Parts: sequence; structure tokens; C-alpha cells
Amino acid sequence: MATAEEYRAVHGGGEPPGGQDSDRELGDGGCNVISKDNGGVVGRWSSWETASVALNRLQELGGRYEYRLEESHRWVNGPDHSTTCSVCGTTRDIPASAGTALGIEWP
Repeated sequence: MATAEEYRAVHGGGEPPGGQDSDRELGDGGCNVISKDNGGVVGRWSSWETASVALNRLQELGGRYEYRLEESHRWVNGPDHSTTCSVCGTTRDIPASAGTALGIEWP
């Protein structure tokens, strides 16, 4: 959840809707996730570049948190020995033997 201060940092000084801390995450809901060192998620972006800009702005706050950016995909079984992220649609191929070792049942 993003604070009003974090919202202003990411959006260049604009006020958050309602003008107070929000129980919503920032971004457009993608797989590039910025989180705080206390485990809270600030936001999710589909573009790594946009998320990097947001991260830089958050780090300029100085404050009590350290922020980090990482990919966080939600993999589901896909066609032909692959998995697909249910959020962004990225597909990765997995050899059948590796899938079996990971407990993935292939049709």
C-alpha cells in the first residue's frame, strides 16, 4: 500500500485521490513490483523502465524505508511444455524433465 508521500514522489507532486494514504497500490498492475523493506508492496508496473523511474523517485524520499524492484510473475501451465504468466502473458519454455521435477503435470 502506498502512502500519500510515496504517491506524490511517483507522480511528481500530485495529490492522491482523497488526499490521504491509500489502501491501493501504485502503477498499472504489471509484474515489475516495487516493495518496501518491511514487506509492503508500493506498486506494480508492466514496464520495467517506468517502474525504474518510480523506484528512483521513491529512493529520493530518503525516509525510513528501502525500496526494491523485482519481477514477480504468476506462472500457470501453458501449452507445449511451457508456463505463462497470468498477469502479463510472458511465456517460458520448460523442458519436460524439469517440469516433472517441479511437480508440473503435462498433458
